[in-house]
Amino acid sequence: MNDFIVIAITPPVPYPDEAGRIENILSSDLAHFVHIRKPNYSEDDVESLIKEIKPEFHHRLKLHDHFELLDKYDLGGVHLNSRNRSTHPKSKSVSISLHSLEEIEDAESYDYFFISPVFDSISKEGYMARFDHAKLSKAVKGKKAIALGGVTPEKFDYLKSLGFKGAALLGHFFPSLPAHLKPKKH
Repeated sequence: MNDFIVIAITPPVPYPDEAGRIENILSSDLAHFVHIRKPNYSEDDVESLIKEIKPEFHHRLKLHDHFELLDKYDLGGVHLNSRNRSTHPKSKSVSISLHSLEEIEDAESYDYFFISPVFDSISKEGYMARFDHAKLSKAVKGKKAIALGGVTPEKFDYLKSLGFKGAALLGHFFPSLPAHLKPKKH
């Protein structure tokens, strides 16, 4: 992998053979990290997913919820969001989600930050790009910015030209399933 950080984000609902897909993404070096984003999962549900993933990959997993699982597993860190705004003492890495140019100025204390949506989302219906790319480029240059929202590998060079240090992808790594194969919500 190169120095452009690639992050996979899990879908919010169960995905067929999700642990196997996560292991494949990490063992194939398709992404540096996988963010486990399961806003409606209980702590037990998130822990069950972690247990299905080989321990050799745990240090490359980052939690969006249930940070107390860091007390049990050697995970890569936490990602702060609107549901969780404070970190955990055992967190090796802390990142955060941002949704405006104004928020970027206060993001220097994090290992990196997501800014979204940069493009129209692949996985979230109606989640449309909200930034002028020239203004966005000025705001992220020299910062640890990770582009999120509608990102595909074909856009990596363009994102680098804007000054992004990486990209986070959900729909690319976890494509939509036909309706009859979609997992049932918890």
